[in-house]
Amino acid sequence: MTIDATDRAPAATSGRDEMRLALLAQREAMPDRPRHERALVDRVGRWLKAVPMRRLAAYWPTRGEADLTPAIVDWLRQDPQRVVALPVIEGDRLAFAPWIPGTTLKIGAYGIPVPESAQRIVPQLLLVPCVGIDRRRYRLGYGAGFYDRTLPALAPRPVAVGIAFDCGRVETIEPMPHDFRLDLAITESGVW
Repeated sequence: MTIDATDRAPAATSGRDEMRLALLAQREAMPDRPRHERALVDRVGRWLKAVPMRRLAAYWPTRGEADLTPAIVDWLRQDPQRVVALPVIEGDRLAFAPWIPGTTLKIGAYGIPVPESAQRIVPQLLLVPCVGIDRRRYRLGYGAGFYDRTLPALAPRPVAVGIAFDCGRVETIEPMPHDFRLDLAITESGVW
C-alpha cells in the first residue's frame, strides 16, 4: 500500500497538537518561572547589544511567553535611530507596526494587543515566540502559520530568532515542507 503526503497530514497535525498542548502545559507549570524569565530576558538583552541592526520586530507576550519588554526598551534607549515594531495580522500574513513604550494599543486578532498605527516597517531582525523549538531551529507555534507564511515573503528577509524557554526545547518538531527554519534560537541557557 502506498501512503502519500495527504494520508500523513492528519496524523502529523494530531501529533503536533499533542506536542503543543504538552509544551504549553510545561511552560505553565514551570517551577521558579521568574528566575527563568529573568535569565532569558538578560540573555536576549546581551545578544541584542551585539547586533548592528536598527529595525527590530518583537512580540507582545501572551499565553505565558517570555516578556522581553525590559531588554527591548533598553535596546531602544541605546540608539535613538532604532525602531521596534509589533506584529499585526493582515490577511494571512503579519505586518509590523511601530511601537515604543506608551504606544496606544488596541485588541487585535486572537485578543493580542497591537499598535493602533497604520504605519508599517520591514524589520531587519525578528524575535519569534516559540511554543517549542527543535535542535535544528524549527519552531512550533500555535498552529495558525502566520510566521511561516510571512518570513519567506519579506524582502529583504529579516534575521529570524526563535525565543523559548528551555522547557520548550524538543529533539524535533517533525518539520513539514511549509515550516520555516529560524536563523537562531535563544533560551535562558543558550544561543544556537
